[in-house]
Amino acid sequence: MGNKFYSLLCSFLFFGLFTAHAQDSSRCNASFFASISGNQVYFRAADSLPGTTHNWNFGDSTVWFVGSVAVTHTYNRPGRYTVRQVVTGSGGCLDSSSQVITIDSSAGPLCGLSISVSSDYSQHLYSFVALPVLAGGIIDTISWTINGTLVGVGDSLANRYLPDGSYSVCATLSTSLGCRVQSCQQILVMDSVSGLPVPPPSDSCTITFTAVPNPRHSNEYSFTVVNSEKYDSIVWFVGDSLLSRRAYGPVFHYTYTDTGCYNVTVEARFAHTCNVSSSQVIHIDSLPGGPGGYITAYPNPATTQVGLTVSLTKAATIDIRVYNSMGNQVQLTTVSGYPGVNQVTLPIANLPIGVYYIQLQYGNTILKSKIQKL
Repeated sequence: MGNKFYSLLCSFLFFGLFTAHAQDSSRCNASFFASISGNQVYFRAADSLPGTTHNWNFGDSTVWFVGSVAVTHTYNRPGRYTVRQVVTGSGGCLDSSSQVITIDSSAGPLCGLSISVSSDYSQHLYSFVALPVLAGGIIDTISWTINGTLVGVGDSLANRYLPDGSYSVCATLSTSLGCRVQSCQQILVMDSVSGLPVPPPSDSCTITFTAVPNPRHSNEYSFTVVNSEKYDSIVWFVGDSLLSRRAYGPVFHYTYTDTGCYNVTVEARFAHTCNVSSSQVIHIDSLPGGPGGYITAYPNPATTQVGLTVSLTKAATIDIRVYNSMGNQVQLTTVSGYPGVNQVTLPIANLPIGVYYIQLQYGNTILKSKIQKL
């Protein structure tokens, strides 16, 4: 009897043979409700008895996910998806249910953006930080404009001097999935003391620079100082896991050798009177792929799951191993890959907060990635 039960369960999980009622459904009810909000769907089982296990397949590239009575899933693209649920019980009951979920293309962009603002009113200095929200893909660029003029590229716009006046500060986000969204803040600057224009304080001059990745190699960046001709000297400091490098001049090119978050700082002297500096944090999510290379895991950082994109020339079994920062394997997932582009979802909700290393292997090919679990 036990062998028949497990054979039937395997048929449900791997061959998609779903019926209204299975072997013994008297104690299992696999019907569920779905609540759609944009490209995010909340699923909840209609009924659940103690000792039952809920297996969910969301109809996209997600492998079977063993979850709880209620789960939330984010779809990366509009479309129609068949969601399947299989419920098993300790008493031998087995039941299944399925629904078709429609993610409308009019649901809106698969990314969002807001801006955090801080300021030193007395010095007319303002700092802006972009707060992106991704539903798949990775950040290509975040560009900044003030009253329509490009003033920087990166996660933040720090210590920007703004004389009296009205300003529209906008950040524009582009992602690898083609999503593009803009957020703006309206800033009104006034001298709170005399109403007269306030010059930049001699010890708080400002400098900005752009950070542009190479479209062919995401770990190669070009850094360029904006209005570099007005500075007498320019020095760059780049923090890397292997070294801290110094360079000189208005333009600087750098290739990162590992994934991670790195601080880039430029320092300059202005008119022989004040020293200025500005910093940006550069996120390197992946290195160029290939045998032993890196692939991108998205989103990163993540809380419940990450996605991996794998291109295969032929069908193959894909082993995905997850290691903690001590080098210990904490998770192993095996999926079946097919010729073409495979979108694989890796659940990480049960992992403790920290940094993890992913090793993906099919045949003799090994790809790696690094994620941060929040």
